[in-house]
Amino acid sequence: MCMTVPLSFVNRKTNIFVGTAGSGKSEIALNVSLELGEFFNVNLIDADVINFYYNLRSIKHIIENKNINFISTHFEDKSIDLPVLSGRVFEALSSSNGVNIIDVGGDELGSRVVGQFKELLDKKGYSVFYVANIYRPFNSNEEEILQNMQEIEKILGINITAIINNSHLLSETNPEDVIRSLKIIQNVADKKDIPYILTVVEENLFEEELLEEIKKYSLVYAIKRYIIR
Repeated sequence: MCMTVPLSFVNRKTNIFVGTAGSGKSEIALNVSLELGEFFNVNLIDADVINFYYNLRSIKHIIENKNINFISTHFEDKSIDLPVLSGRVFEALSSSNGVNIIDVGGDELGSRVVGQFKELLDKKGYSVFYVANIYRPFNSNEEEILQNMQEIEKILGINITAIINNSHLLSETNPEDVIRSLKIIQNVADKKDIPYILTVVEENLFEEELLEEIKKYSLVYAIKRYIIR
């Protein structure tokens, strides 16, 4: 069991978090960045160009106070154009100094922002984590999740390497909600032939019965939710 991010699953170069809108990938990317920032230089790349409300840009002050290099692909300054932003991402992906964490928007445009760097990613190495929340629209069963994964892989041009279970109902979540998700996510992992590495749980839900059940499937990852909904 693990309450913090296990370094064994972290790619020391680039870690890409994908999923549909509302899956919680931004929250997980942030928590991983904050933890890794205690040991490594971290570049946190916000490639969510569509979500204007629940995104990393909304808590930019928290990120920068932790000495994490925050790179946004959002056009906050009209004087900044895409080539400049792409250059900053390219520089981070090319550098041998630091770990890259990329939060990819849950749409085609967000995936294309990262997909343009496929050749560089292939050369340098990467991991792609699909974040699943079965309580979000179009993610409620194995077939929907598998279809979403296939579509994201097609746009990115690279394969998803592992799955993370972040199934929750915000403050309404109870242990039974998490337990219900475990077998669904395991079946998806089996069909994709990829590892089911983490189940995300907030600390207020920690109870022995739930943690023991999760252990049958994956490690437990305790997170703090910074992006308030």
